[in-house]
Amino acid sequence: MGFAAGNRDDQWHADEERNALVWQRIERRAALEGTAVMPRHVCGAAGEALNGTGVLLYQGWGEAGVRPVALSGPPAEELGEAEVTLGEGPALSALRHRCPVPAADLMAPTGAARWPVFASWAVSRDVAAVFAFPVMMGAVAVGCLEVHRAAAGPLTPQEWADGLLLADSAMLVLLRGGPAGAARDPHTDAVEARWVRVQQAIGVLSVQLDSDLATASARLRAHAYCTERRLTAVADDVVAHRLRLESDAGGDDFPWW
Repeated sequence: MGFAAGNRDDQWHADEERNALVWQRIERRAALEGTAVMPRHVCGAAGEALNGTGVLLYQGWGEAGVRPVALSGPPAEELGEAEVTLGEGPALSALRHRCPVPAADLMAPTGAARWPVFASWAVSRDVAAVFAFPVMMGAVAVGCLEVHRAAAGPLTPQEWADGLLLADSAMLVLLRGGPAGAARDPHTDAVEARWVRVQQAIGVLSVQLDSDLATASARLRAHAYCTERRLTAVADDVVAHRLRLESDAGGDDFPWW
């Protein structure tokens, strides 16, 4: 019995040490900028710890779905925008099922079968593997941390543990929010501005279509997919009243939505 208790104590101390190392990675990035910890620092630390070529942090968005709130760069933003537009992918699966979703090889039959459109789209953009960790607040998924890799292959046990700890860290950072006057990242600000316009476009469409926000979001995404345009570009047109979608969905609807 004493041996088992000792093992539990050793494991607890090991977990605490690893958690401290994860926070050190995040805080080191914030210190280099001379600012408080922000969501982008979690993304940077995740890319370093999990050898990711891109990282996205999504946050729940009520009826309208999810949106990226921090990322590692433009390629990651494009992938996240595609995942939201298509309505499928590891991050959305992690949010729906409230559990981590590993996709170690998107070209494998399991990846292609689970996300038929997203998998082929991601592979065409040199993303071979994706690992999604839900950001949990108790039993509720409030977001998702998603790491992309250019080469297929599973995470090591250490990387898997770090991914879970980084998702927990992301939850704390999102809850805390950014302090007034904190240094901002121009790229992150531009991403946020684009997704604010998506939110505005969903609101405009809900009025035009006399529908709820979920239906308006689906129509916006369907139009972007069917016209092969970026979701944020379609949103700009809706907000500027250059585009109006009719209440009859017609050919814009996805039959599986």
